Amino acid sequence: MTALLLTGLLLNPAAHSAQPAQPAQPPQGAPAQPICALPGEPLPTRTRAVIVLDTSGSMRGLGDGRADIFEQVKASVARYVQVRTPDELTLITFDGGLRTRRTFSDPARNPNWTAALTATRADGNNTYLYRSLRAALTPLTRQPDTLTTVFVLTDGIDNDSAATAGAAQAALDAFTARGPLDRLHYVALGTDIPAAARAALEGSDYASGLTLPLGRIPDLTGRTAAGTGLEGGLLTVTDPAAAGAAFPPGTPLTLAVSPGARNLRLNAAPAGPESLTLTGPVQAGAAALLCAPPSEAAGQVAPRARRVLLRLTGTAPLLTWLNPGEDRTLKAGEHATLRYRAAPGLPLDQASVTGAGGLRAEVRALPGGRELSVQFTGLGLPAGQSVTPTLLIPGLPAQALPTLTGAAGGRLPPTPLAAPPTTPPTTPPPTSPAPPTDPAPPAGSRPAPLPAALIWLVALALAGALLLGWRARTRAPIPPARPARPAPPTPVEGLEYRDDRTLALVGADGEVSSVPTPLGGPFDLGQMARVPHLSGLRAEQHRDGLRILRFPPDLEISQGTRLLNPGDVVRPGTLLGVAVARRSRAPHPTLGSLAGLGLPLALHSRGPVLHVRGPYGEHALRVHAPVTDLGETLRAPALEGLSVSLSGRDLLLLHAPDTLQLRVAGENTVLTPGTPLPPHAVVDFLG
Repeated sequence: MTALLLTGLLLNPAAHSAQPAQPAQPPQGAPAQPICALPGEPLPTRTRAVIVLDTSGSMRGLGDGRADIFEQVKASVARYVQVRTPDELTLITFDGGLRTRRTFSDPARNPNWTAALTATRADGNNTYLYRSLRAALTPLTRQPDTLTTVFVLTDGIDNDSAATAGAAQAALDAFTARGPLDRLHYVALGTDIPAAARAALEGSDYASGLTLPLGRIPDLTGRTAAGTGLEGGLLTVTDPAAAGAAFPPGTPLTLAVSPGARNLRLNAAPAGPESLTLTGPVQAGAAALLCAPPSEAAGQVAPRARRVLLRLTGTAPLLTWLNPGEDRTLKAGEHATLRYRAAPGLPLDQASVTGAGGLRAEVRALPGGRELSVQFTGLGLPAGQSVTPTLLIPGLPAQALPTLTGAAGGRLPPTPLAAPPTTPPTTPPPTSPAPPTDPAPPAGSRPAPLPAALIWLVALALAGALLLGWRARTRAPIPPARPARPAPPTPVEGLEYRDDRTLALVGADGEVSSVPTPLGGPFDLGQMARVPHLSGLRAEQHRDGLRILRFPPDLEISQGTRLLNPGDVVRPGTLLGVAVARRSRAPHPTLGSLAGLGLPLALHSRGPVLHVRGPYGEHALRVHAPVTDLGETLRAPALEGLSVSLSGRDLLLLHAPDTLQLRVAGENTVLTPGTPLPPHAVVDFLG
């Protein structure tokens, strides 16, 4: 056997040498496999789609057209917008030149985009493709944070008699302000790509073409066989397993990751599509590049490597802060405990805290548990000075904890005394029993006196024990109580229009308070009186009294047993009744700093920005924190306990108090914790 092994080594030494493995060489004449690598920073975080749409009559089968495909092509564009949700879309139409150009933000949620696409008609007479494409691409400016994908959709060839020989190349060269991942797809619908356009595509480094048989509609999302070669763009990935759906099934894939996504892996399934999995946490916003070789399917012109940029929303938060309302302003001796729920499997019992100068930090967690608390005690942190401690958990990036701030006053806690070293008790060796003796001591004998040092040691120990007992009874100063929430205002149940033509509010407790009443011009009583549930009640002084201009249908204004209507005139000296007919306008919620918005309130979600809107204004809030309590952040007591969190590009509802509910505008569907906020939600106060 040894002889056979030696013979094999001599005959094939390279097969057993200790050199590093080299990638397999492609066969002679085969194209080199493109390298999958992330381009340099900064990487895009937004997407822009540019649709260059042929609106000549041939798209409807008129003239030299061969099929009526226009509505199907528009449906494919609409599906692309709903599936890929670009941040910005520019719709450019052309026939005998550039016809229209309109840009839309967030088209998947923008009704103006839907209306514009629906209204687009194919009724032109010519196909001046190259001239129109050049005019479409020239104004595109470079946006380093934006990835641009251009689709040219036409069923004809350029018939511009004034076109020069290099018109096709000049059109593609017009897009000069492009990034390394920007692409252009020329889609020929039921026709061939002319030789001049083919040459221009092959000479470009960012454009490719696709010819489709007559009547076949492209899948612009690139997820099916009808979209092979059209893959690309940017995907925001929440579920890595679904990222492979950006390519048609069976597409061979490779993966390049940024440092923040090093735990992302590409798994090749033996009988099925490749998928991405996570072997650990990933950083929110980390980038990865999913690559595929150029398509070899029929109809491809100048095919290029297909690349999809992935932006990872991150895994579930490693730590969820459970008590964001904890008072973190500490005097000497005061405590603040931050409580967290951690992701499963973290070694919380090995956690530690650094960077807490002026504070004492104590981490408490059980082995194998998911609950963790960090107690901070003030040790003389100067008033007004803030520190941001860092939580260290083995195997994870450092987690910045909330900032704590020192305050004047307080009393330093006692310093724990070090326990003296203990020694195990010694057991004397066994001895043989002594013979019985007389219990009485012999005459003249005395017990040996205790040493003086031992007496002093016992005395000091007793004094120390007394001191420790006294110190243990002194407690750390109690933190000052939070100011009590002001009592909700008394509901307004009546309006008094006095003889001097001024208005007064009558509360449920009978208290009457005057309201500044303009003598000329219309005014809103809710805004003048700063009473939210009266918002929308508009009136003006009339020669015969006070004319009611309008009021919301859910607000009832009565004079005796008669309900008032818009246009009625109230005589001086009249007492009116006020009743609320819908709970969302109930007079009880204390809106605090939002009182000027009026009621009802609505929440409009656009990415990380939340707009709180009322009849008379709105307030915009950009959500950054893992958990944001809208009541505390906006200083609106009625919204306290209503918390949201940012997950990728969406805001999630984390908790809603029992005093209110959120529902989709125009529906009765009540939102539950854990669901994304819709673009338009209404706040119903239940109390």
